[in-house]
Amino acid sequence: MNDFLASRNPTADAPIRILHVDDDPARLRLSDPLLSEYISDIAVYTETAPTKAIDRLDSLTVDCIVSDFDMGSMDGLEFLEAVRERSPELPFILFTGKGSEEIASEAISAGVTDYLQKGGPDRYAVLANRIENVVSRHRAERATDAYRRHMNAVYDRVTDAFFALDTDWRFTFVNARGEELLDRPEADLLGNVVWEEFPESVNSTFESEYRRAMERQEPTTFEAYFEPLETLFEVHAYPSTEGLSVYFRDVTDETRIRKEHRRERELLERVFETSPVGIIILDTDGEIERVNERMAEMLALPKERITNRNYDSSEWTVTDEDGTPIGENGHPLTTIFEDETTLRGVRTRYRTPDGEWRHFSVNGAPVHAEDGTVERIVFIVEDVTDSEIDPSR
Repeated sequence: MNDFLASRNPTADAPIRILHVDDDPARLRLSDPLLSEYISDIAVYTETAPTKAIDRLDSLTVDCIVSDFDMGSMDGLEFLEAVRERSPELPFILFTGKGSEEIASEAISAGVTDYLQKGGPDRYAVLANRIENVVSRHRAERATDAYRRHMNAVYDRVTDAFFALDTDWRFTFVNARGEELLDRPEADLLGNVVWEEFPESVNSTFESEYRRAMERQEPTTFEAYFEPLETLFEVHAYPSTEGLSVYFRDVTDETRIRKEHRRERELLERVFETSPVGIIILDTDGEIERVNERMAEMLALPKERITNRNYDSSEWTVTDEDGTPIGENGHPLTTIFEDETTLRGVRTRYRTPDGEWRHFSVNGAPVHAEDGTVERIVFIVEDVTDSEIDPSR
């Protein structure tokens, strides 16, 4: 993450820009050359009047303010208060000749970043060190805040719910969708332990999967029902040395629909196989994909010898009801492929492999895909041999 922050913080190696405010012009003249001895890349701006320094902050961007305490009409703490109104987080070092414990205590209470007593030129080495420290810390905090805002924006755009845990199992982030599914605002969760906030997850699939992912440093995917929220969650958890990132979504309705579809498929399959009439399913090229048990019985062939044949294959011995071999006058089922029409009551005669003639009544219809194109053809075949007079007899 540090590399990422550095890449997102263009000021990390930029010159340190300070505003030095002191009512002693001679001291200000020494500020730039003395600080430059200890900080190679520094830009020093100076003002003798705090009121002018405040106005200057409207147009000048600085990384730190160094201020005297006793400056006539406005002391250093009053100046600090005015600065805080404009830039609440800007580092502010009180560099003063007033060295009483009372002033130091008052400065700390007022929120000064650092406090340093003036002295000879060697005190500028200490001041330079303090400046580098507070500026480095301030820049890192700004980079971290920018990174957090960036990641928050990214995770809030994620359609799945998301939360992050640190290595102590404390919440560090929850996106908007996560707040909805957990039925808890992020503010109530941040910094709190997941097992304490959701005690029902202890000794559950959630706890075992999360702990295993962290122990093995391997991602995990699972589905689990969380009773308090009456929700079935699909969870993807990704561990790292910094904690656990958890993406999750509500699949309660999806699972219910899948179960309903599975029951419907099972029902249709049962109807297909137990139907008292023959059923043939063909692809759009006329090749047989499936037949049910009754159709195999009617054709007197095992299913494996029926599937993958074409409906108009020469392997079939089929005639029309007058005994004319089908194919001489055109196959009666072809129109369903050419015109996508429904056929009803087409009569045919079929000779089984053992030479028995059977009479069939055939109905057919195309099955359309969502885009309107034909994706299959279904034929329902009824054996009407017993109700027909076989002219070959």
